[in-house]
Amino acid sequence: MAQLNPDRPLGMDEGFRWGDPQIEVTGVMVAFFPTVEAIEACAAAGANLLIVHELLQMPYPWRGEGNLELHLTWPVNFNRISRLAKHDITLFRAHGTLDTFCIHREFVKLLGLGEPVVQEGLVTIHERERLPLGELVADVKRRTGLPAVRVAGDLDREVGRVGLPWGGIGLSVNAGFINSIIRHEPDVLIAGESDEYAMRMVRDCDVPMIETGHAVSEEPGMAWFAGYLAEQFPALPVQFHRCEPAWTVV
Repeated sequence: MAQLNPDRPLGMDEGFRWGDPQIEVTGVMVAFFPTVEAIEACAAAGANLLIVHELLQMPYPWRGEGNLELHLTWPVNFNRISRLAKHDITLFRAHGTLDTFCIHREFVKLLGLGEPVVQEGLVTIHERERLPLGELVADVKRRTGLPAVRVAGDLDREVGRVGLPWGGIGLSVNAGFINSIIRHEPDVLIAGESDEYAMRMVRDCDVPMIETGHAVSEEPGMAWFAGYLAEQFPALPVQFHRCEPAWTVV
């Protein structure tokens, strides 16, 4: 089993984000996102530590806008934080550490891609049997349980060399990462979350892309991590909470 490196420092986007870091932990809930629903589920389970992968507050601090004090009255922030305070839950964010520890790996396993033929950090390229893009789409839907996915590209085109812009790497704000994958000449990209800018980027690079979803690509790793914590701390109740889909396909 993989082991966390205790000497690896946490990233600037990680650590305690709400509550008392000195609490005596009575139960842990692991969730992809700190939604109101996840916070209420944590309280209902009797857990007082919520470990999440994504950011607590909005707006996302890309341009120095992440100061919580300036945006506490935003409904999204007030609704989340008032629940954390009401239930006396401490929140810890584990982002890049879990990306490298288990999240990327578990998405690869979910897709059945095997060992990479190219690996540069978290840029990986995988070879699988060649088949029409439409058949690969059907396989991705079967493996993820998704009723529908978004696809950029010709469904009749044969593909076999796969690049993975998982999580939010398929978004246009991460165009540099997308480009670093395309430099390795994949036939197709299987993404987590994407947007129209990125979809048009890959189309102009003549590389098809399948979008699954941010949570879809990262929750398998979070579920694995919950199991890992339970093994490391057998006397401590640890649960995984799967976030409900953010939208419905109609």
